[in-house]
Amino acid sequence: MGDIRPESSYHHTEVAVATRTGATRSSRGPIADRHLRKAVTGMTGPQKGTTPIRTAVHRRRRMIATAIAVLALSGALGMVAASAPAGAALSTVGGSCGFHLGSPLVTGAAGTFGFEFPAYPANPHQVCSVTVTGTASLDPMAPPPFTNVAGNHGSASFTLNFTGGPLPPGILWLWRPHCADPAASGVVSLTVDGQSASSTVQPAQSCNPDFGGSSSLSFDFVDPAFSWYGVGLAGTTDDLGYWGATAAGDVRALGGAAQPGAILMPTSPVVGAAADPAGGVWVVAADGGVFALGGATFFGSLGGIPLNAPVVGMAATPDGGGYWLVAADGGVFCFGDAAFHGSMGGTPLNAPVVGMASPDAGGYWLVASDGGVFALGDAVFHGSMGGTPLNAPVVGMASPDAGGYWLAAYDGGVFALGDAPFYGSAGSLDLAAPVFAIARTHSGLGYRLLGGDGGIFTYGDAKFFGPVPVP
Repeated sequence: MGDIRPESSYHHTEVAVATRTGATRSSRGPIADRHLRKAVTGMTGPQKGTTPIRTAVHRRRRMIATAIAVLALSGALGMVAASAPAGAALSTVGGSCGFHLGSPLVTGAAGTFGFEFPAYPANPHQVCSVTVTGTASLDPMAPPPFTNVAGNHGSASFTLNFTGGPLPPGILWLWRPHCADPAASGVVSLTVDGQSASSTVQPAQSCNPDFGGSSSLSFDFVDPAFSWYGVGLAGTTDDLGYWGATAAGDVRALGGAAQPGAILMPTSPVVGAAADPAGGVWVVAADGGVFALGGATFFGSLGGIPLNAPVVGMAATPDGGGYWLVAADGGVFCFGDAAFHGSMGGTPLNAPVVGMASPDAGGYWLVASDGGVFALGDAVFHGSMGGTPLNAPVVGMASPDAGGYWLAAYDGGVFALGDAPFYGSAGSLDLAAPVFAIARTHSGLGYRLLGGDGGIFTYGDAKFFGPVPVP
């Protein structure tokens, strides 16, 4: 059975073994991606695929309650006002309540197509609202332009509410019925304050009398909880494949990774994944639910147990006999043979915890969104980015061995600390979506980054087996 410890049991034990980062640095110091970009030019780049078309009726999200719960946590940790830092690789619009417009989820059934464009917040922890005007268009791949599409190239104003939770809002436009003249493949685009996102769409049927002779393109509503974006990444032990998971619970295997046994139906958003060293993959949701897929062993979860803060990540023990879950307030929960080495639960934090990594069974590191690192058990502190101004918040961490670790930022930047080698980053690229996860190769000689659009960025000896489909 899993060793589940409520937060209250941590409060008097973990502080003595936790090393808070502050302004402390390792003797070597952090290797920031901006210092070495020229040296690694040509080593890697974005590996992306086109947005697939999902032929299903647009479904309303079932995860709004969890996003609201995370909003309450954001209040406890402090509000974050977002801004677009100079030179940021992730371009944003919206002023002080900034966001990045992502490629749409395309759905279609019964003659109606939906295009839902995610609005990724400039800072994933920001709590704010902004009213903007968007212009949507449908254009064929080649002239002449579509006719009989009322509202094409039309505009609408809407308000985006960012809750500080795991799910960004989505902006939904509808094309109904799915017809136009000429009947040809096209591109749908949405432009807000000069920033555009687009996707190809299936060939339209001719607007014959059965369809009323015309169609329309119109704004529908703002979905408060868009969940079809990549959040979890884990590599196989032979480095010949990887798994990617969306917040909606869709898990895909690429390369030689074992196919998952079932599509998840989580009651809260998926937030991370970890490879089982014995084979398969674990996926964890914000409510602490754990899903064992592809042959991985289930050792228990927190599903159904009230939590002080949502779970944000997980790490596996070296032998695959257990795993740890970490919550945004620094609480740590142990299952299987994973031993408890302390936590930050109950300790005031400057920023929420966003991930964890373990060098061995004797300890683990926790990382906060400000780049602060907490070393627990026998895990050695090798420095952090705490106290250093960052272009974008940290979203996760990975480690090649006990001697160091990598921190990954929302804008694709990577920071190598201790003896972890710097293999490159996406910090200088114009990203189509923020980065949400980092996963090491089993050899420890490389890593991959996962973008919200399913794009995979490979560094070191990490191999590319295709983007993660995000329907």
